[in-house]
Amino acid sequence: MADPISDMINQYFMQPIAEHSGYNIVNTLVYAVIAMAAAYFLFKVFKRRFTREFILYTIPFVLLGSTMRVVTDSIDSGAMQQHRDALFGLVGKVVDSGAYNYGPLTVTPGIYIMTAAITIAAILVSAALKKPRLYPAIGLALWLPHLLLLSPLMVNWPYAAMIFVIVMVFYYLSNEIFSRYGIGSMQSRIAVFAHALDGAASFVAIEVFNRMSPECLEKGLCYFGQHVVERFFGEVIVYGTGLYLAIKVLFAIVASWVIEKESADGHEMNFIYLLIIVFGLAPGLRNVLRLIAGV
Repeated sequence: MADPISDMINQYFMQPIAEHSGYNIVNTLVYAVIAMAAAYFLFKVFKRRFTREFILYTIPFVLLGSTMRVVTDSIDSGAMQQHRDALFGLVGKVVDSGAYNYGPLTVTPGIYIMTAAITIAAILVSAALKKPRLYPAIGLALWLPHLLLLSPLMVNWPYAAMIFVIVMVFYYLSNEIFSRYGIGSMQSRIAVFAHALDGAASFVAIEVFNRMSPECLEKGLCYFGQHVVERFFGEVIVYGTGLYLAIKVLFAIVASWVIEKESADGHEMNFIYLLIIVFGLAPGLRNVLRLIAGV
């Protein structure tokens, strides 16, 4: 007799991982609820730590999580195996270790749990030693080697340049809006940058790379939206990822305005900003690195 709960878990959670089919509405909602609950718990535990500096210090760990995910993508696609001898054979050793093979701990939600655990451990170590700057140093020390691992694959720099130009245009426009309405915080600008990066990466990958690159046109190696909303705009609306980009930037601008005007608690404000930044920067950097590395 079939177990409805097991069938649901398999259909909406396990199969998407096994089939590389991205998110669906069910797992998106469940992951969002879990993420919000975990975030609330962390806020209660670390409330007094949520300062502007803490946001900056946490960014290396966001970069780490996204980059580790792309290392998994590159191994899963077979691209990294083509560079086994690179970096004095280090690439081959990483591939052979199996540590980054595609699986529950290296994709969502496992990769978020792993990154959060590393981040919390770094916070506790730096607090125990009473060295606050050790926290970001640990993040950078872990992130840079992973970025180095991807360096032999990085060839699609023109697409990265397109993304950078688009991000800078939206960043400039948002600064003009912020100046007009008296919003001058660094956090608001990072939030806009993060979501502009995510939206621009999706736009360039789906609307430019997929329409111009021989990898997609001749070999069928194309990009598609991993997330439900992103996929909706990319598949249902012609050049819809352009609209997706604009909506993400508008969201970051409006959210920043509301936070700045309504939040009386500075720690609470920084906590909300950190969430907004993470949910833009994490997928955005992953998409950029995947596009540059061609995986």
